[in-house]
Amino acid sequence: MKKLSVIHNTALSYLGQAYALVIGILIMPFYLSHLGAEAYGLIGFYAVMQAWLLLLDAGVSPSLVRQIAHHQGSSDSAAAKRIGGWLMRSFELVFLPMALVCALGVYLASDWMAAHWLQAQALEPQTIVNCVILMGVMVGLRLFATLYKSGLQGLEMHAWLNNANVVIATLRYFGGLVLVTWVSQDAQVFFEFQLFVALVETLIFAAKAYRHLPAPTPLSGFNWALVKPILPFAASVSLTAVVWIVLTQLDKVLLSKVLPLAEYGYFSLVALLTTGIMMMINPLVQTLLPRMTVQVAEGRESDMHALYLGASRFVSTFLFPLAAIIAFHAEPLLFAWSGDTQAAQWGAPILFWYALGSAILAVSAFQYHLQYAYGEMRLHIGYSVVSAVISVPAMIIAVYGWGALGAAVTWFMLRLVSFALWPQVVHRRLAPGLHRPWLHDILRISLSTVLGVLLTHPLFKAIAGGSSDRLVIFVALALCGALTLALVAATYKPLAQRVFLKLSRASAER
Repeated sequence: MKKLSVIHNTALSYLGQAYALVIGILIMPFYLSHLGAEAYGLIGFYAVMQAWLLLLDAGVSPSLVRQIAHHQGSSDSAAAKRIGGWLMRSFELVFLPMALVCALGVYLASDWMAAHWLQAQALEPQTIVNCVILMGVMVGLRLFATLYKSGLQGLEMHAWLNNANVVIATLRYFGGLVLVTWVSQDAQVFFEFQLFVALVETLIFAAKAYRHLPAPTPLSGFNWALVKPILPFAASVSLTAVVWIVLTQLDKVLLSKVLPLAEYGYFSLVALLTTGIMMMINPLVQTLLPRMTVQVAEGRESDMHALYLGASRFVSTFLFPLAAIIAFHAEPLLFAWSGDTQAAQWGAPILFWYALGSAILAVSAFQYHLQYAYGEMRLHIGYSVVSAVISVPAMIIAVYGWGALGAAVTWFMLRLVSFALWPQVVHRRLAPGLHRPWLHDILRISLSTVLGVLLTHPLFKAIAGGSSDRLVIFVALALCGALTLALVAATYKPLAQRVFLKLSRASAER
């Protein structure tokens, strides 16, 4: 039943987040065409600012998920919810001054960002200042929204979270599209609307969290006795979060300084696609981490290992073909998506490396999930420190020496080397029997993906070669992707045997 629950919850999460991701990807090019490349560059800059300032979370939200999920394994569910509620209240009191400092810091730095960091030519400086100030307030609200979501995620309320995320995504993207199409193409008005959506989002999740994780009293304060035991884990998660941000966002921060804001808008299109690749694993992670944690708490490590391998295999089977198709058909994809020839030509060589690296990074995250479930983060701390020491100077040299393309190639090479070395260390330390079947899956999926891309390339040329029809290009890409995915899935022996058995039975019945 619990295995079925994981599958059911993952499916629900994928539906909701796939909806948000798809409509975001579909609508963002309209923002580019209506607001202009520089205003779209501001949207990309907000995404980077949000990622960096959410480091103020300091590992609190992931720790809350794990702690609530761990207590869910106990027999007294009411006591578990009371503990979760008091933890959430304690963290609220920590987040309040951080959110205020975040908004104030961005406000004080807004003039400098507009004048000395963002390389704008068309937008008025005061418009940029006002937009940056609004970004700071939104990040503060997002801190609280993330905290409330984490509490509900620890309770495994995935169906409700899915529905709420669909509502918020619809308001954010379709509301924004209506705004820029028929109301105003002013960048400041757009960000004012996004601030309204962020406020609504925070209030919705807060109301639900208060209902299911109530504090002992309305005026309950900080509970040091509950917070103290999870501080070591929270600190290790915080360090991990810092490294994750460095790995995924340092290049974007540096490029926001180096590139003209219009070109940074084009780069933001590339970043949106590659971020989408990495976000593909989020729904699975949201259901996987609590379940793996519960299984460890219940002493069912063999079940947890099987779940880990199955989830890693599933994600690799899906993401590797997707990333390969995006990478090897980058220019026609960007053109079909945005309708902007200049953006497609500028972004194609950069997207190639980022797409491949993003798939590798997404699959690499499973080693972190394994350590998270065991609550053993010391190994990851060492990895994090070494990664930061290598990545930071390498990326600075690449960006200032070779621009966006240099950043893309360097980012891919760092991900590839890490992926070749680190999983074996984690598996041998925590689960010695896992590495061989895991590596077998990765090699099988990688080789069959390459074969699929090579075999489908002539098909793409036959359907869309030289075509300027965006729909035709999308159809060709979808067909090539589906065939490559089918080939990869067919190489998994248990699945192939089941398909063959079903086909044999159907033939016998005839």
